[in-house]
Amino acid sequence: MANVIRIKRRVSGAAGAPAALKSAELAHNEVDDTLYIGKGDDGAGNATSVLALAGAGAFVDRSSTQMVAGAKTFAVVPKSSEEASAATDLVRKSQLDAGLATKAAASHGHVISDVTGLQTAIDAKAPVASPELTGTPTAPTAAGGTNTTQVATTAFVAAAISALIDGSPGALDTLNELAAALGDDADFASTITNGLAGKLAAASNLSDLTNAAAARTNLGLGTMATQAANNVAITGGSIDGVALDGGTF
Repeated sequence: MANVIRIKRRVSGAAGAPAALKSAELAHNEVDDTLYIGKGDDGAGNATSVLALAGAGAFVDRSSTQMVAGAKTFAVVPKSSEEASAATDLVRKSQLDAGLATKAAASHGHVISDVTGLQTAIDAKAPVASPELTGTPTAPTAAGGTNTTQVATTAFVAAAISALIDGSPGALDTLNELAAALGDDADFASTITNGLAGKLAAASNLSDLTNAAAARTNLGLGTMATQAANNVAITGGSIDGVALDGGTF
């Protein structure tokens, strides 16, 4: 009968390496289908470490799902027979090319018609130069007294007009009413100045008359207004019904 040579094995129980092996001793764990070997020698024939040598547990299995840990470097780029779907799947070149085919280059140009709705959106905007606004456009109201190129709102204009009128009576709160009150005279100040120049000064008490004789005649005073109080000549008339002959007294 032939001799049978066997290595250590585990057919059930826990997966993983044996707790200890002799140097160069083999052990097969059928639970995780991994072949282990004792490495090193402590001087007494015992291995100093146990390494996974072969099997599905230590090498990539071609048919089952496995977690491959650590960074892998390939001399030849691996190929995939399936399209990537999960976030961690490798992407096939054909799949990547198909995805990039629908994308624009980093440096490229477009005409307006290439962008849906862009021309319509642009047409709806007012130009910066000489815009023609419709509807009821609004703007910030400037502070009173502002004197810049800022847009004047109706509120600003109303406040400026109110400040200009400043409580004037209703009959004189427009330029037309003021013009009418001035007789529509464009040179009203000169007219008033010239008019006052021909008037007597109250403080002069008639001393500024240019023709006193004509003034006495116009007032009907006659020559009596020029006679001294102690030398009055009466040439006619009557006093309380007494006829005078014109003598001197």
